[in-house]
Amino acid sequence: MSLFGDLEDPWRSEQISGPPAAQNEWASLSADPLTSSGILQGDARTSSNGALLRGSHNESIGPSVQLDTSSLIMGQQTGTTPANWGDSLGDVNNQVSRGLSKGDMLTETPFAESTSRSTQPNTKEDYEIWLSEVRKAYNPLSADIIMVEEIPEREGLLFKHTNYLVRHLVELPNTEPTSDKSVVRRYSDFVWLQEVLLKKYPFRMIPDLPPKKIGSHNADSVFLIKRLNGLSRFINLVVKHPVLKTDDLVLTFLTVPTDLLGWRKNASYDTTDEFTDKKIGIPFIKMWHKELADRWNEADSSIDTLLDLWAKITILVERYEKRMKFISQDRALLASMLDDFAKNTPRIYSSETSTTVHEINDHLGMVSKHLNSCNNLTLFESQEMSKELSPRFRTFIDIVLALKGLFERYKIMAGNNVPQLQRRIELSTERMELMKDKPDLRGAEYDKVKQSIQRDRRSIAQQMNKSWLVRECILEEYVHFQETQFLITDNFQRWAKLNMNYMELNSNEWEKLLDSIQSMPTSR
Repeated sequence: MSLFGDLEDPWRSEQISGPPAAQNEWASLSADPLTSSGILQGDARTSSNGALLRGSHNESIGPSVQLDTSSLIMGQQTGTTPANWGDSLGDVNNQVSRGLSKGDMLTETPFAESTSRSTQPNTKEDYEIWLSEVRKAYNPLSADIIMVEEIPEREGLLFKHTNYLVRHLVELPNTEPTSDKSVVRRYSDFVWLQEVLLKKYPFRMIPDLPPKKIGSHNADSVFLIKRLNGLSRFINLVVKHPVLKTDDLVLTFLTVPTDLLGWRKNASYDTTDEFTDKKIGIPFIKMWHKELADRWNEADSSIDTLLDLWAKITILVERYEKRMKFISQDRALLASMLDDFAKNTPRIYSSETSTTVHEINDHLGMVSKHLNSCNNLTLFESQEMSKELSPRFRTFIDIVLALKGLFERYKIMAGNNVPQLQRRIELSTERMELMKDKPDLRGAEYDKVKQSIQRDRRSIAQQMNKSWLVRECILEEYVHFQETQFLITDNFQRWAKLNMNYMELNSNEWEKLLDSIQSMPTSR
């Protein structure tokens, strides 16, 4: 019998068809696919209650009940009861209590208070206010404040490694002002930072890192530039995040001038997740509504398609940049050939009978000069696209991949063993009822069973608290993600402006050339 009613988890892995095989954007420098997520590892994960998780299911503990309480996190229900504004944990707790031994949840738990389903019109207004505040906290269009540069000299006796100069351009929050705003970091330091962020903030949008190396490409200049750009995008996305940017370990990474590996060995730092000792607020429970879970499900089912399309758009933009380089090379070659051609024409056309060949050669020199000017413009345009435009297109990919990684981690890590605890409480309650009629069994054994029931109830309350905190956290991240739609606008506005500026400059060069060669001889 289901004590929670017929609840369905919209995030169960068996409800979602398997995603396409992940590709690694760094796996091939020629193909350069862009739609991978390297956040998840293949290792087993551990839930908050210590149970080992593989996929999205826990090991069964004792007699099981066919009940999926993970749907409490996403709030999706089936049946005749509609899910309105203000669905509260108190409603769920009442259902839990009816399945327990005729009692409420423990009074010292965060959910002892029964919160009625809110039907007040200002509930939606509260949500809109909360939404506005969360969105204002994140601005993906803000300028990058971290510069990452490669230090040319490599270190290491046997295995050489690259060092990076990481410099912040503004004062960081919760830090003392200092004249030296740069630190030296290795690639492994970036890996450590990502790992501790994933431990502390598993349900936040943690960006991906570029790989350390791919086969023999570790010393390849093109690969090193891509890795440098990837590290720069990673750290700037971290410091733009309203929660991550204030984390002590992020600030340590950016400010501690000593070798970070030595600091990590000697220092004691906290990596417990952000939900430790935190209780869900009743206002959030009241303003929650089912449509939010529907939006998450729709986003999760569409994210691979969006990634694939934007990756192809990015490839086409970068392909145009490469094509510009080829055009520049062709123009330089054409200018050189025109110069050589002008040197040979007097040998074919005699200057004794006419001087027009010299005039033609002079005008060919003007054409060559024009081609060199256009070639310089093309090189400037290509450099500006490579430095300013392409990274912004890839930043959008990094953000979407971070959201996808969040969804994937949820499916793996957000399980609980409430059904097993619920069943164990039922059995213990039945056992206590039997003991009441047998005085010889009461005493220490009776107290032991009673304490077991109390522990299980407390564990259920703690896990449900964690579930609501995860729900709140993911909603914050999803709301933050909504601000990234303006990156699309910004990218194409920059793309259009860049093309317009250089088209105007090229048009001016062609107009000047046309005016110059209007006097080019056409007859004797």
